Amino acid sequence: MAGKKQSGKKPAAAKKASGKKKPTQRKKAVKQKISFFSSFVRKLVITAVFVLISLGAGAGFYLATHWTAAPGEVDTRPVKGPGVEKPVVVPAAIPDFEVFRDEPAVIKPREPAEPLPAPLADMRPRVAIIIDDLGYDRRLAEKFLSLDGPLTYAILPHSPYRNEIANAARLKGADVMLHLPMEPNEYPEIDPGPGALLSSMTPDERIAMLEKNLDSVPFISGVNNHMGSKMTANSEHMNQVLSIMKKRGLYYIDSLTTHNSRSRSSARLFQVPFAQRDVFIDHDPRPEVMRKRLDQLVSIAEKNGQAIGIAHPYEVTYEVLSEALPRLRERVQLIPASEAVRLAGY
Repeated sequence: MAGKKQSGKKPAAAKKASGKKKPTQRKKAVKQKISFFSSFVRKLVITAVFVLISLGAGAGFYLATHWTAAPGEVDTRPVKGPGVEKPVVVPAAIPDFEVFRDEPAVIKPREPAEPLPAPLADMRPRVAIIIDDLGYDRRLAEKFLSLDGPLTYAILPHSPYRNEIANAARLKGADVMLHLPMEPNEYPEIDPGPGALLSSMTPDERIAMLEKNLDSVPFISGVNNHMGSKMTANSEHMNQVLSIMKKRGLYYIDSLTTHNSRSRSSARLFQVPFAQRDVFIDHDPRPEVMRKRLDQLVSIAEKNGQAIGIAHPYEVTYEVLSEALPRLRERVQLIPASEAVRLAGY
């Protein structure tokens, strides 16, 4: 009996012992699972953070190299060039056109500087017409591009439609110029717009800005000034500008917004092909006045052999030119600005 009792208790003790061990094993297993899960989560979080940092760095690099400020915003990227770290403001509206409050729209006819003789096949005087201030109104630019005649198109740097207009002019076979903003006497009351060359700039800043402007408009063969009554009257400043024109093989046409301009002497110093405008066609944008300006332009061409007129992208200017060009071509030969510079012979 005692032996039976002892043999009967052993299984119970064994069950009791085995029942205590099982919970211990489960706890260890749970602890192992929790430890493995925590390690996996840590690795996942570290990987995700690394990916986010890499994506952020890549996005930052892309924006730094490709971002363009929207109208009215400020592009705070530094302008490339020695000593230049000034923000470029992209205007929301079209910049002001030429400013020359104290200057006549028509320049007194000058003695020509030994112009080249016209070919015997066509003895008509030559007239070049430059359309300034292009780049901000694509619709109007397309209208002027549709006019029948070798007009020249001067485009403002950093303008929103500069590439499209330059491409269209090139396909037409027309001359493309950079319309270079320069400081007027009325600055800062009147702002020449993005890319303006200012007297307050250091020489390095001015040259860096000029180089950036020249790179801004494709297919240019020459340059003329936008405003600039103060800048063009300074020989030192114009020497800097014309030295770059010489380096790039470009011609220069003085819009002549002041009679104090030193552009001609600087052009001679650096042997840059040069001419100057004779008439602002739409200084007074009334149609009857513009027709008189065109007659004056022809009269100067008849006296000097050639003349240069400058107009602006007004709707009324397009209407007057589209009406007047057929009759104008009966009296003169329309030529591109580059040909007018060659004939000027400065």
